[in-house]
Amino acid sequence: MNRSTLAGTALCLAGFASAGHADPLWPLDDKFNVSLGVFFLDTETTMRLDGDAGRVGTEVNFGRELGLKPGDRFRIDVYWRFFDRHKLRFMYFDSKEGNTRTINRDIEFGDTTFPLNVEVRTDIKVEIFELAYEYSFLKRDNLELSGTIGLHNLSVKAGLHADASSNAGLGGLDLEEAADGDGPLPVVGLRGLWALNDHFYFDAQVQFFAVKFDNYDGNLQDYKLSFNWQPFEHFGVGLGYNDFSTRLDVDEEHFNGKLRFNYDGPLLFVTGAF
Repeated sequence: MNRSTLAGTALCLAGFASAGHADPLWPLDDKFNVSLGVFFLDTETTMRLDGDAGRVGTEVNFGRELGLKPGDRFRIDVYWRFFDRHKLRFMYFDSKEGNTRTINRDIEFGDTTFPLNVEVRTDIKVEIFELAYEYSFLKRDNLELSGTIGLHNLSVKAGLHADASSNAGLGGLDLEEAADGDGPLPVVGLRGLWALNDHFYFDAQVQFFAVKFDNYDGNLQDYKLSFNWQPFEHFGVGLGYNDFSTRLDVDEEHFNGKLRFNYDGPLLFVTGAF
């Protein structure tokens, strides 16, 4: 779903809000909730990919040096309230970026050297999954505070490619290097729901963790605040802000190096509650 599709859906919901409809579900009692949103945000990705035999790669800011341009970015949040104070939560975030640019320094990426003034095509895809358990330790008529524990997994695929036809002046260089890796991180956090009435409510979430084990050394922070409008019994719209950052040092066969990834910005979404 692209931005125009989601925005159109939101406007349709708003346009029909005055039509006859049943009262919406109370947000602290719904059994199943799913929201799908698109971002209007900035991302920042810094990566170093080391080569074999201890060869240290170049640390590269993909946005500043390689000029990555935003592609599709969206986030899905789902939870299932299987008992009054107990939930299972799932989150998925997807970001794709790419660009072609002439680089202004040598870049060591894995076992390949991309020399100064070569034209390089860069592509990067980041996926984030989360599965978490949530327990409501405080629940009032219009307020719910919960603690969460779960597992985030950050999956990244990055590639640099110098095509011979685009670099004829440099002897027709044809270079390519790619890497992919996964970084699982446990997370703990807090979440709050505050219902103003049966049509409007706030949803706030904080998650964080830092861990070092096996071939991973990393930390994660995730902050999300949204304002939700539920004009229909089962459907609504919302506007939020999300700030996510992670640092990972990984030593694996397919990815040996470090990754710094951050995104932050407003989020427009539609919600279904049942």
